[in-house]
Amino acid sequence: MDAVIELALAIKERTNPAAYSPMFGTIIELPELRIRLGRNVFVYADDVKSIFDICETRETESGIEYVNLNKEVVLLPYSNDNKFIAVGVVV
Repeated sequence: MDAVIELALAIKERTNPAAYSPMFGTIIELPELRIRLGRNVFVYADDVKSIFDICETRETESGIEYVNLNKEVVLLPYSNDNKFIAVGVVV
């Protein structure tokens, strides 16, 4: 491909960001919230607002466990600063 065309496509891609769409991540740490998006991207508590209790616990014979730990969660981005709304857990 011609270098000029490659440059034009790269500029077009950069100036037309993708629309906000749901993202899926995995809750990998609680109570200090940490969500993994993909392989190397992590989202922390300061970046997430939730419409459900992410840190929900239940009592078992072996102690207290976090209900949503290691579960997949649906996130909606709401700003250019990588902030998210946690909508719910995928069951």
